[in-house]
Amino acid sequence: MLLSREQVQDLLPHRYPFLFVDEVTKLKSGESVEGIFRIKTDHPFINRAGRVSVFPATLVVEALGQLAALCIRYTRGGSQPRHRAQGFLVRVDECSFVKPVHEEEELLLTASLVKQYSTLYKFDARGFVGHRVVVQASLTLYLEF
Repeated sequence: MLLSREQVQDLLPHRYPFLFVDEVTKLKSGESVEGIFRIKTDHPFINRAGRVSVFPATLVVEALGQLAALCIRYTRGGSQPRHRAQGFLVRVDECSFVKPVHEEEELLLTASLVKQYSTLYKFDARGFVGHRVVVQASLTLYLEF
């Protein structure tokens, strides 16, 4: 583990139940990041309306956005933010959901920076359960330092 949940909270403004990154396992600051989100049975956003409980697909995309922001927010040599940044997930392109994510599954999240335009950062992002891709998207984040 590279960054714990507490260190992730130092870098992002999100808190439970809207924090969707439990830990960061790999990080090349400004290049790529990999992390984990564990979907616990008691999470309040799990959709239990059908026969099988699932975690909402839109929140899986939000998890990818939070992880991508960590790639930019992390300062080499420490987990403290450069200074509190304003940031938003502003665009989602070419998003495809391959398989639903269920409670008690561990979601492996990955994001790689493709381009930067001033305060806009474009990422290729994927989510995996086991070795199977469950979601992939191109995300654009706005981060102002």
